[in-house]
Amino acid sequence: MRTLIVLAALGSAAYASAQAVGTPTNLAFRLGYAYPIDNETRDLVRNFIGVGADYFFERGLLQGGETTISLDWLGKSGSGAKGNIFPICLNQRWYSVNGMEPGRRSYFQLGAGVAIVDVTSTKTVLAGRAGYGVEFGEHIFGELNFFFSDDANGARATSIGAYLGYRF
Repeated sequence: MRTLIVLAALGSAAYASAQAVGTPTNLAFRLGYAYPIDNETRDLVRNFIGVGADYFFERGLLQGGETTISLDWLGKSGSGAKGNIFPICLNQRWYSVNGMEPGRRSYFQLGAGVAIVDVTSTKTVLAGRAGYGVEFGEHIFGELNFFFSDDANGARATSIGAYLGYRF
């Protein structure tokens, strides 16, 4: 069942990007802090460094918004030790005012995908994402994101984070 969901998400992403030609410039990167809400995860990892990247498809899956694929890293350190989570989600973003020019909008986003949870042992589980963001200018944005996931051997990706980002 999980394999079917992942394959459906990847197929939808491929369909949405079918119009994309040329050098990809629809990228965004973000850096921030995330706090694990799950008690078992928080016992092992007090807080996370959050790093993420989004790719914006030329054509959205749903009308009235943008479709992205996101890859995040929530980790306690860059040493490679246990305590890392990698959510990968297909997201839909809706802006508060669609006709308004970029750089002055706020948005809400929802996503679904998988999370590779490497806290106690490595396991890939279903995951989701919900977030709210504000554009501070043409390229700079801030986001509040909530990640959640199934249980992965006693740990979950469930966390809330604040990020500052740059969109190319």
